[in-house]
Amino acid sequence: MESITGPLASLVNPLSFSFPMWLASLVLKELALQAADLGVTCACRFLKELPSRTGQRVLYKNQLDHKDMMFLSVNSVIEAVFTCHIFKMMWTSPLIFRSWSSFTILTGPLALLLIVLLNDMFYAPAHRLLHHPSIYPFIHKHHHRSVYPTRGNIDARNEHPVEQLIAMTLWMTAVHITAYTVGLHAAALGTHLAFMTTGASLNHAGYDFDIRFLGLDLYSTGAHEMHHRRPDKNFGQFTMLWDKMMGTYIPYEEGAEATKQVLGEKAE
Repeated sequence: MESITGPLASLVNPLSFSFPMWLASLVLKELALQAADLGVTCACRFLKELPSRTGQRVLYKNQLDHKDMMFLSVNSVIEAVFTCHIFKMMWTSPLIFRSWSSFTILTGPLALLLIVLLNDMFYAPAHRLLHHPSIYPFIHKHHHRSVYPTRGNIDARNEHPVEQLIAMTLWMTAVHITAYTVGLHAAALGTHLAFMTTGASLNHAGYDFDIRFLGLDLYSTGAHEMHHRRPDKNFGQFTMLWDKMMGTYIPYEEGAEATKQVLGEKAE
């Protein structure tokens, strides 16, 4: 990284690490992610499986191949670079509050809620666009090889790197808008990073979990499973608010009817 100068260096190495330190950050990020995934797996022991995952029916589970491993490896680097950008913002950006005296309802919990809502406001229509027939076969189709994902962050991150870059860009956009409008504390930003990591894992683990706040369905694993079973519905990552506004929301269904069009499955 020391040989890279100019804007490219600040883009791929925002913390100005030496090359060995940069590689170490990739390893540390991956270890942290796997530890978080293990934590989610342990926590899921206290949750019930989604009803569609129970019973005698054998669920389709795609095997990881060389293309999957390549995409996962590239996406791991993208994630590490993005995480370094988040840490740099938390530590040095003038947009971020850091003192505990500046942690308020507005810069903390409400800012966190706003990031969640804004992120999905951008992501849901972008995700829907990736399902357009002229685009879908080239980018997003790869992620939908898994109809009943069970591998947590492995299945969550198993997507085309272009899609990963789009998601990270929209996420950072939501962070900046929040910081410029209501204000954003470093603790709220760090919490959102943890929430996104944990939520992505839960979305692809097959267990029943949801979060509601002020009457809003902020998060539902069942909603995201329905997207894998019905790819034309539920485009939001966490909240279904924007899908309800777009008319693309479908509630969770236990049976196989909603999966007919995927992989040519027949209803039981």
